[in-house]
Amino acid sequence: MIDDVFLNRVIDLKSKIDKEKSFHDGVKTGAKNQKIEILIAMYNKGYDTREISSIVDLPISDTDRIIAEYELRKKSGVNIMPVNL
Repeated sequence: MIDDVFLNRVIDLKSKIDKEKSFHDGVKTGAKNQKIEILIAMYNKGYDTREISSIVDLPISDTDRIIAEYELRKKSGVNIMPVNL
């Protein structure tokens, strides 16, 4: 019986840890998506790539890659917002 109680507590603790990890992963994904949305909005308003990369705190190479992917998606008309960072 004591083993069962201990095992149930361990399972509950693991479940809580998994929920917290999932929440934090969601927050990180949301922050990345927000950076991309800000980047695209600034690009559409005509800001320079270097200025955009400094504001959203991304390397210029990543900023250029996201903009190139955005332009490609815009031309094809498929899912305009890039999701990979």
